[in-house]
Amino acid sequence: MYYPNINRKRENMKTQTQINIPENFFITYYANKHQKFITRKGQWTNPDTEKQGKYFVSKEGKPCFIYWDLDANGWRMATWSMTIKER
Repeated sequence: MYYPNINRKRENMKTQTQINIPENFFITYYANKHQKFITRKGQWTNPDTEKQGKYFVSKEGKPCFIYWDLDANGWRMATWSMTIKER
């Protein structure tokens, strides 16, 4: 019986995932906290420190996107399905 190397699959997923994110955008995603879809104004970098957000796949296999929320003035994380549109 053949058992594939799970770590190798995760590495391949990371290297094959490429997204182009504009500096300023609107992001829409389902927020568990609010139990509904929300839309926020976001930015790739923190305006005060120039620290950048990031995109990654969690250990559970879900896509995660960390961005600077211009509405709340803080870092937020969107998971699973999301739509990003340039503003």
